[in-house]
Amino acid sequence: MCILTAANLQKLATWNHLSESWYLVASVALTVCNQPQEIPKLYHYAMHTKYMNELPDPVLYNKVLTIVNKFETIKVTGDDKNFNPYATENTAEHSQMYRTTDKMRESILKTAALSGLPRCINSMMILKETTPLPLRSNVDRINRARIKNWDDYVKVQQRGREYWENVYTKISTRVQGQMRTSYPDLWEYTIENVYSPLLSFNEVLTSEETSLVVVASLVPQNVEPQLKGHVKGALNAGIAAEKVDAAQKMAAKIKEWCHVQCRDST
Repeated sequence: MCILTAANLQKLATWNHLSESWYLVASVALTVCNQPQEIPKLYHYAMHTKYMNELPDPVLYNKVLTIVNKFETIKVTGDDKNFNPYATENTAEHSQMYRTTDKMRESILKTAALSGLPRCINSMMILKETTPLPLRSNVDRINRARIKNWDDYVKVQQRGREYWENVYTKISTRVQGQMRTSYPDLWEYTIENVYSPLLSFNEVLTSEETSLVVVASLVPQNVEPQLKGHVKGALNAGIAAEKVDAAQKMAAKIKEWCHVQCRDST
């Protein structure tokens, strides 16, 4: 099953108003739609357009397929583990490539609370397998500082509440109350384990990128109340309406492609 064809990838990479975040929006939409096998093509296509001066066209698509197949072979045989199509002696450029890769990982991680941990894990594992060793995460390095004391905990929780307030603004207290009356633990879990440590963390993704990723994650799930809230939150945060609309439309288009392929495969 092929969702990201040459034409579809070219369309995503040239999507209006998402020039710097198109691959992040696409990665979460594919994860939510449970199509992790498309992540390698998306990753290498984005890396080539950003760092290899490649134009989004069928020629690039064929190069990307060759690279994806190479990593598949490495996985099976264990040979040529140091293969890296983005090798550079420029430290600054390497740091930028790592940052781009980390942004994609962080985007997928944020879907864990939005569409389920299993789908997040599957996309993350496939992304790891197609990532060159120098651009993989170090197992001893995490982006989020560990909570070591009460002050650390309070700081993170405060950040989460501020993020919640920024999203829901005037109706934040009402939404909180609705969640509490549904089941008190629902609110406590949401603020303590989702908004505080996960969604409000902005040291890898910017606040704008997080908003676009959240919106894109919600679109394929048909959860209108939550989507409406986060769209308003993005607009209240000053994100251009064109960008928010573009993220919604891209996620909707990817959902459409996924459903077409699923019907065709049955």
